[in-house]
Amino acid sequence: MTPMRLNVGLFQQQTQKQILSPQMIQSMEILVLNQQQLEDRISGELEENVTLERDEQQEETAAREIDAGESDQGPPDAVQDDAAGQQELTDLTERYEQLNDLQKSDFWSESSPLRRAGTGDDEDHFEVVENTAGRDETLPEHLIGQLSLKSRVGGRMRALCEEIIYNLDDRGWLIHPLEEIHSALVSGISLQGCDPRLKGQAPSSEEMHLALEQVQQLDPVGVGASDLIDCLCIQLHRDPGENQLEEQIVREHLDDLARNRLPHIARQTGQSLDQVKLAVEVIAALEPIPGRPFRQQPNARVVPDVLITEDEKGKLMVEVNSASVPRLKISPHYRELLKTARDDPELRKYLKKRIENAEWLMGAVVQRSSTLQRVAEEVTRRQEPFFRGGDRHLQPLRMQDVADAVGVNVSTVSRAISGKWFQAPGMIRELRSLFTSGTVRDDGSQESRGGVIARIQELIEKEDARKPLSDAQIVKGLAEDGIRISRRTVTKYREAEGIPSSRERRQH
Repeated sequence: MTPMRLNVGLFQQQTQKQILSPQMIQSMEILVLNQQQLEDRISGELEENVTLERDEQQEETAAREIDAGESDQGPPDAVQDDAAGQQELTDLTERYEQLNDLQKSDFWSESSPLRRAGTGDDEDHFEVVENTAGRDETLPEHLIGQLSLKSRVGGRMRALCEEIIYNLDDRGWLIHPLEEIHSALVSGISLQGCDPRLKGQAPSSEEMHLALEQVQQLDPVGVGASDLIDCLCIQLHRDPGENQLEEQIVREHLDDLARNRLPHIARQTGQSLDQVKLAVEVIAALEPIPGRPFRQQPNARVVPDVLITEDEKGKLMVEVNSASVPRLKISPHYRELLKTARDDPELRKYLKKRIENAEWLMGAVVQRSSTLQRVAEEVTRRQEPFFRGGDRHLQPLRMQDVADAVGVNVSTVSRAISGKWFQAPGMIRELRSLFTSGTVRDDGSQESRGGVIARIQELIEKEDARKPLSDAQIVKGLAEDGIRISRRTVTKYREAEGIPSSRERRQH
């Protein structure tokens, strides 16, 4: 047998490794900002960086172009009513907050005595949120900032956590199931622009679940939940007390709780009415919308990031709204001073760094506009039936589909649409609302969630008011159209739209 030989020595190996440059980091930070946040960021940079200044000549030119085109457009205030309508309740959480079912118990209301009693003594628990709620910080920024303080969260795990964070809506809930986020990340891992911290290696399902656990440990408590029940249970698990009864009520009797059916809950759980009331006090102190402190105020004016119009031939035109974003340039004075300050190395170092920072910012703003333009154009192209015919014609669309078409990673699409609004004739909505899952019809085509809901509404509008359709009958009506979904899904969609049950709709 030939003995094994070990050769010890120095050798060189050439490898390729992509690292996040300051420019890339700043581009990612700028991309996620909406119109108002971008304006604020630029204003802050103008105050801090003496070498950066507004390009007033470009701004005047842009203003003249806008004035020339305004005569052909309706007043921007015309869409404000629609914006308010789009912010009406479309999910089970806010239905529990504001519909008639909760008027008696007033659960989760900002003014609820139970809510105040439950949160007033827990200063440490909400200290981070209270200290930042007044600032123009987004929920993703707030969560990623906490990740940076966790020394045990390595670069790869942090990258996965950020992917999950960028897939949260403004409530702090997951927009897509974790499995879909994982699948999109795996399919996009080889695309240019993939986060280099992943080193081209697709994450495992176990890694994704560990990343989600890390996100769910951040404040505000309840972020990373998949739905209302999950959100409340995450908060109960963070509470050091024994909350078995509270969790049982949340998981099995939330609808009864919303209808104030406490005696029924007591009978079903085998607990006394007093014990149930104590549990209800704990539940009432929970926050169903953990991202609430970072949400835009309801009465705040929405500034659209994307403008969608029709040209003379009826073609849909897409434009990134940059009217109120300051045009920037490097100060000629400080650029010249950099050339002449040969005898002052400290001044040269300071000016060079400031000018580089200014150029990076200007490049990131241009890159944001370019990426948002390409994404918005692709989304508009795919959702043209919706813009022509309304909600009934909203097409199923995944972020991965747009990412593949545009040639970027799905996380780039997620950042590009995060918190962004579009304005189209007669409407102003969030860009994210144009991404929706679908139901496969009998003929193999897909019907979007919005399309299914619109069909449910049509069936209910045509029903006999004296004999309203039950959810089971609605299932049959949808099946006749080739849409096959369960009764439970119909109930979920109906409740999400605030449509009463057949018993409540019956007219005598």
